Amino acid sequence: MRAFLPVTGVVTPVRAARRRTLWWAVVLACVLVVAGAVPARAADAVPPAGSAAAALTPPSGLLFGAFVDQGTQVTSEAAVARFEDAVGRKLDVHRIYRLWDHDLAGPVAASVRRGRTPALSVSSKRADGTKVGWAAIAGGAHDAEIAAQAAAVAAIGVPMFLTFQHEPDYATGFGTPAEYRAAWRHYVEVFRARGVTNVVWTWIVTPTPFGTSASPSADALYPGDDVVDWMGLDVYNWFGCSTNLQTSWSSVSTTARSFRAYGQAHGKPLMIAEWGSVEDPADPNRKAAWIRDSMATWTAWPEVKAVLYFHQHGSCPWYADSSPAALAAFSAIAADPAARTRASAYLRVSTTLGSAPLTVTLDGSRSSGTGRGAGEGVARWSLDHGDGSAPVSGTGAPPVGLTHTYAAGTFAARLTVTDASGTTATDTVAVVSAPAPVVTTEQKDVTTTSATLQAVAQLHGYAGTVRFEWGTTAAYGNGSPVYEVPAVTYAKTVKHAVTGLRPGTTYYLRTTTRSPAGTTVLTGTFETAGKPTSSSQYTAGTTPTSTTFKAQVHPHRLPTTAWLEWGTTTALGRTSVVTSLAALTYEKTVASELVTGLSPGTTYYYRVVAQNSSGSFVGPVLSTRTPRS
Repeated sequence: MRAFLPVTGVVTPVRAARRRTLWWAVVLACVLVVAGAVPARAADAVPPAGSAAAALTPPSGLLFGAFVDQGTQVTSEAAVARFEDAVGRKLDVHRIYRLWDHDLAGPVAASVRRGRTPALSVSSKRADGTKVGWAAIAGGAHDAEIAAQAAAVAAIGVPMFLTFQHEPDYATGFGTPAEYRAAWRHYVEVFRARGVTNVVWTWIVTPTPFGTSASPSADALYPGDDVVDWMGLDVYNWFGCSTNLQTSWSSVSTTARSFRAYGQAHGKPLMIAEWGSVEDPADPNRKAAWIRDSMATWTAWPEVKAVLYFHQHGSCPWYADSSPAALAAFSAIAADPAARTRASAYLRVSTTLGSAPLTVTLDGSRSSGTGRGAGEGVARWSLDHGDGSAPVSGTGAPPVGLTHTYAAGTFAARLTVTDASGTTATDTVAVVSAPAPVVTTEQKDVTTTSATLQAVAQLHGYAGTVRFEWGTTAAYGNGSPVYEVPAVTYAKTVKHAVTGLRPGTTYYLRTTTRSPAGTTVLTGTFETAGKPTSSSQYTAGTTPTSTTFKAQVHPHRLPTTAWLEWGTTTALGRTSVVTSLAALTYEKTVASELVTGLSPGTTYYYRVVAQNSSGSFVGPVLSTRTPRS
């Protein structure tokens, strides 16, 4: 781990003087910004060549992105894809929030496969609600967990934005500002000590710390230029949508200008990490105008290198599509040439989940070259269907639609585009061509009068249903409710408890599983527990003087004992050794020992007797005759 000077809360005279100097510089900068006289320090904001920050910092214009609420979609990825389809473009940057003990790799890798850059925020809070104190982090108590996070981020293998504890100015119960700064620095150092180089360290706060009398102030929270690559701001037009918040309609040029000045003073690229507005009930077009005006501000401030809209109902309804006018405005700013700073491969698939064989239409026509709009600036393209078939390729923009049929399986369709400058971009979409549901059934906890019917159903990502039917004949006659199976990619277990059955009875069972990919019907039988039964009694290996008495005994799911009785009269009189049978669901052979000393040409009588906790079975008396010598 590289050594660093600890940041403390002690203010030395020299530090105080520096802070006064910086404070006046910021004040002067704010005044000049208002007057339009502060030149953008774009040159100062250029990160070192070859760094992850340099790879993600556009020389002009900005990266366009968002956080997208999952809502009713099965996955976060599905929600983002739907949002992109509505907006008409691929997001450059995808904002992702994770708690301290969440898996980092899964959602980040999913976005990377689609060609987006992750902007990952890691909170110092666990999934169970407990807080990970900043002092403990700074002191090294959580280094093993940080190292695991570092390994997950490094494995992503592409440059990405990473934030430790965004909005620390509103995070209470974690520690002091000084402890936050120390925790940030230690967190970064653990990553660096493990050779993680694909991180762009992005410090994100709200506008509050930039107020003239703010506590904590931006300086109190800022970890230091050596451990921050970009600065980020979460900024909203609240318009009284929540109590104790700003009630006036506010432009971002007003709310964010002090943050801009602070970033200029430190020579850092700026990210608008969250931004959004509520609607004005009195003016249905006011939010749309606010969105356009905000984009005009972002593009007029060259230090702003990325803007990430907050598409969610957080404290208030911020959705970009809260009205047709708002969505139209947002789609318009998404198409702004200033927000097209990288080549973009954008693969749209008519369906990503369907019955095998699955025919889909693959559309890459919205792909774009650097600085160009949808469908423009692409020099050549290639599409690999991912199923071993020959790729297709061409020049210019990818066509509106190419059809392809997939056999059953899961495949990764990959579109690669190259623009005139030679810059390439890729987009990978998983396509699942699903067979009909695969189902197994069994009966659990069977007693004399009850049972639990169970189906394990693999619906291959579809939502579907399962229903059980049962009865003492193949007409069934009894049925369960229709059980809903969610759209998951793993096998789902469905159970139904049945009561009122007859002891020792064979029941016919039918299980019907339906999904959009087909219907699977399984039939079978099961038996309830009951007293033992026997389907047959017989002798084997009979000679003039010996024989073996045998029977087939069914224990009916209960531990059972059984034996044979025989004699020269129907009163019998002799008994074999007792045989113990397990709680089986099928018949088992029970036999006497070889009985010798019999008389030739004599009739012998025999029967089987069995018993368990549910009752006894006494077989009919049968006879056999030994042959004469």
